[in-house]
Amino acid sequence: MKSLTFAMGIVLFGMICPAFLFAGNKPTKSPAPLSTDETAIYKAVLQQYISGDAPSLNVSTKTYPLDPESHMSGLKNGECLKGIQLDNLAAISHTYHELPPEVLSGNNMRLVDPERQAKIVKGNDPSRTIAKGKSVDNAVTEAFATGLFSMSEIAFDKDHRYAVVSYRFWCGGLCGQGSALVFQKVGSEWKKMERNCGGWIS
Repeated sequence: MKSLTFAMGIVLFGMICPAFLFAGNKPTKSPAPLSTDETAIYKAVLQQYISGDAPSLNVSTKTYPLDPESHMSGLKNGECLKGIQLDNLAAISHTYHELPPEVLSGNNMRLVDPERQAKIVKGNDPSRTIAKGKSVDNAVTEAFATGLFSMSEIAFDKDHRYAVVSYRFWCGGLCGQGSALVFQKVGSEWKKMERNCGGWIS
């Protein structure tokens, strides 16, 4: 577990994280229900993420808008979208969806209200619990257990052969990570491509 990295991360991220979780311009709920493709992609993101060292995952019931201009989205990296022209960025840059239980890919995941979970994350922030005497390892382990995993709206190309989604895991002011992922539809399945879309960690 990358406990020291997560506990000692970037101060800048600590200042902006709550802001990008609950930004001032409130997004609107998308009138369109999630498609079969979107549900499959969200499930694929979760399957990939949980295959790491996270024993459980609190998944936000709401997606967040995918902002191509945000440095945290990774979409400004030239290698990320090389040869791919996304078609619906204007629409998804200010909307969100509510996720159904079908996106979860294991018993170690649960859907949570993001605002309520954010209060728990703040109360369990490693910088706060370390100051109260917890060891770095214990503080970060507990923060991971209550951290909030969120996924963005999904951008598709015109032919629905490629899709881009970003994710972020927030476990405190100096505790989190995120990246953008590119998927390609192969037959009836969405496969993650090896694209350099940057990423951040704190």
